[in-house]
Amino acid sequence: MADPFPELEATDAALSFWSIFEHSRIPMALLDRERRYVRVNDALVNFWEYPRSQLLGSRADSMVVDERDGIPDRWEQLVRSGQLYGQRIVEHACGTQLHVTYAAHVITVGGNRQVLVVTLSARLPHGGELIGSSQVESAGPHGSKLTPRERQVVRLVALGANTRRIATELSLSPETVRSHVRNAMSKTGAHTRAHLVALVLSDGPVTDPPAPGVSSPVPTFTAPASRRSG
Repeated sequence: MADPFPELEATDAALSFWSIFEHSRIPMALLDRERRYVRVNDALVNFWEYPRSQLLGSRADSMVVDERDGIPDRWEQLVRSGQLYGQRIVEHACGTQLHVTYAAHVITVGGNRQVLVVTLSARLPHGGELIGSSQVESAGPHGSKLTPRERQVVRLVALGANTRRIATELSLSPETVRSHVRNAMSKTGAHTRAHLVALVLSDGPVTDPPAPGVSSPVPTFTAPASRRSG
């Protein structure tokens, strides 16, 4: 029986995946079968402020504050279905507890089954957003192919660029960029930009290189004020 989960090999799609994973301003991680961190991007380290050396090899459970007894059941659900979306209360390195929305997808990397986790939104207990989650309704059929321009726009979204930055990089109007993003969300069934990124990385439809002259966007996420000195 064919493996139902996407496999990333030494292809353009794999190179695109790793390029986006490493350079995106959206916090992302890869977990192994034991829920241990095997790879985290700089955005995750910078946002959560846990040392990379402390995260790698540790269980993702250790940061979760609420309903920890239910983690094994949710993990089994993820393994069975290949994807999981949820909300958790996660403790930042400074001690602040954040309400986090995440997307998790099972993928195969180098022959190893792993789980890609993308942070969709994060907010303070009293509602202040640190990573936004503006909603966009999905109205079209899922799985439709993206146009070349939509793939360009989605790649920049995945790198963390906002509408104005994408418009400048691609010489488009902001409204045209928003239209491309809405169309890509509609085609993939995504409800937020970060959700779109999670779907793009798990399915691997974005293989086009960035447009000439496109540089990595500046960070757009704000971490809680750390209580650590230095």
